[in-house]
Amino acid sequence: MDLLRHLRFFVAVADSRHFGDAARDLGMTQPPLSQGVRRLERQLGVRLFDRDARGVRITTAGQALLPSARELLRQAGELVDQADDLAIPDRVRLGIAGDLEDLLDDVVRALADTGAGVVPTVAGSVELVDLLRDGLLDLAVVRHPGVLDGLAAGPVLILPTRLEPSGSPAGLAQCELPIAVPPRHHQPPAHDQLVDALRRAGHSGDVVEAPGVTQRRALRAAGAAVQITPASARDGIQEGSECPPLRLRVVAPHLGHRRPEVDYRTGIAALEEALTR
Repeated sequence: MDLLRHLRFFVAVADSRHFGDAARDLGMTQPPLSQGVRRLERQLGVRLFDRDARGVRITTAGQALLPSARELLRQAGELVDQADDLAIPDRVRLGIAGDLEDLLDDVVRALADTGAGVVPTVAGSVELVDLLRDGLLDLAVVRHPGVLDGLAAGPVLILPTRLEPSGSPAGLAQCELPIAVPPRHHQPPAHDQLVDALRRAGHSGDVVEAPGVTQRRALRAAGAAVQITPASARDGIQEGSECPPLRLRVVAPHLGHRRPEVDYRTGIAALEEALTR
């Protein structure tokens, strides 16, 4: 999906001949747009634009590739439209960050209880954001902080956390085992923020990156690591653990990119309530 996203950047800049204007047209800020164009240039092995004080000019190579880029985007749009026609219309495509651990069931159930059919996808937050931008998800619960340009994001929801297993030391400063966490590439800013918080709380900051919930639980069961898992309000907060909270946001496409058959307001409200009750 990164190729299609970066091709959209390329076409937008080619049409406007200005990075700032292209970013505004795409509903995002300029830095990630510029980074995306540079990544596309590296992937293709050609320079697409000449940039200097006078502005942006498309190169000969860029001009030659532009029609093919437009055609690929057109075909991708047709593919998504065809898939939408084949899909069951009242189902909500929900993305869930794997960091939710034991709260995954509560989140999916809360959306299903609204009467909507739910098609869940569990993945890293960066991947979920890309799927939202590409029109392949309707809603997502993602880690905060992260880059959400071009999307509508709700308030930051702060969930208490606790050390698992239950026999772990009460405080992070007394815990000598590493923390089992999702891979950094799932959401780099949130990962780095967590490691900094662990060190401030007296832990070494050592982590074991494990991509799946099952693998993190296996590391915990083997005594090779501990976990910091979200705890709902009804579960209470572990006294003296100083565990950094889990920060989440419910994210949706902007109004102009939403499917009319999905009740976004009800879905967003149900997800936010499930995460904060």
